[in-house]
Amino acid sequence: MIERFLRKNIVNLNHHLTMGFLESKGIFPTDDEAIIITNFLKENVNFILNDSNYIYNLKGMVREDIFNGILLLYNEYRNKYLN
Repeated sequence: MIERFLRKNIVNLNHHLTMGFLESKGIFPTDDEAIIITNFLKENVNFILNDSNYIYNLKGMVREDIFNGILLLYNEYRNKYLN
């Protein structure tokens, strides 16, 4: 159910929403990084949901501290909602 919801609604995601969410979690990307993250999520949602290692393709596209924060959140939410 969560997967279907994400796939259906990912089209509504924008970099402002991404930035606001990450900032609420103590992760502070630049505008450019928020755009990169948003596009990555939108273009790869199926891969990200089905392959827990796929998120590592984002590494190198954003600063290391931003990637590490996203990785922690990804693992937390994946364990909470997808397992």
